[in-house]
Amino acid sequence: MKELFTMWKNTRMIVLTAVTASIYAAVLIPFKVAIPLVPGFTEVRPANVVPIVCSLMFGPAAAWGAAIGNTIGDFFGTFGLGTIFGFIGNFLYGYIPYRMWKAFGSGEPVTPRRRSFSTALVVALVVLAVVLLLPPAVRTLRDGSAYKIDLSSKPVLFGIFLVTPVSFLAALFMTLPYLLVTISASLACGIMIGWGVHILGLVPFPALGNIIVLNNLLVSIVLGPILLPALYPVVKRLGLIYSEVMDEQDQAKARRWASALMVIAVISALIVGNWVSIGGYDMGVMGDGFGPVVGQGGVGLALTPFILLILIAAAAM
Repeated sequence: MKELFTMWKNTRMIVLTAVTASIYAAVLIPFKVAIPLVPGFTEVRPANVVPIVCSLMFGPAAAWGAAIGNTIGDFFGTFGLGTIFGFIGNFLYGYIPYRMWKAFGSGEPVTPRRRSFSTALVVALVVLAVVLLLPPAVRTLRDGSAYKIDLSSKPVLFGIFLVTPVSFLAALFMTLPYLLVTISASLACGIMIGWGVHILGLVPFPALGNIIVLNNLLVSIVLGPILLPALYPVVKRLGLIYSEVMDEQDQAKARRWASALMVIAVISALIVGNWVSIGGYDMGVMGDGFGPVVGQGGVGLALTPFILLILIAAAAM
């Protein structure tokens, strides 16, 4: 994690931060009004591929750039208290990929030539399993008692039928480590923002958190395998890959256990957040010993240990 601070003494890393932030904001802004998903909070975001690709090329510069770029974009229609959590969530979104790749990846993070049919099918099924946990159609009961998710709604069914073939085609040109870092970063970003906005009482976690995760994931698995092989060799020839720009002593060593903890934390947080939101507390698992866990404070409290785990894992990565 120390490179997040040591990078600021390197002029080229500062420039790469500005480049990431400006590109991210420039692509975000036009969609703020064009295609909103949750008005005032999020929208269709093709720009979400930028932090992933830049992270694998620019490292810590992409983490700061993603956080700053998202904040700039928020000034064009979505600025508010949620921007604080948006900064943290997008920081993680640009931070996790390069750190996790350093721990689990092998070689350079460029996608290979076409993969086998069976591998692509496995990847598509994994992505589909994640999507099934992310139903974006949420009916909020304004009496403050609970949040209900309609699994049979048309948006959910459309998402399922869309994600499966798209993820299959993308997986033909995508490495499994790329899928791992993309899913982990997408979950961390969505969970952090969804949790923060939920405890502020603005939008329920299963609505905003799930939409952000799905948004990040779809864009990254579709556009990433196209953009990364095209951009990475060019950036490398220019000598701008972060591992070559920064001195070795200024870079932290990767810890696999921390990356593994991150994977466990984000998946657990997603499951628990949605489980509590749809009424899992009614099963008696948490009701007797811990009291009510519904509504704004309940979901926020239930996710707090996992948020701490995510932050601990990020600090240790």
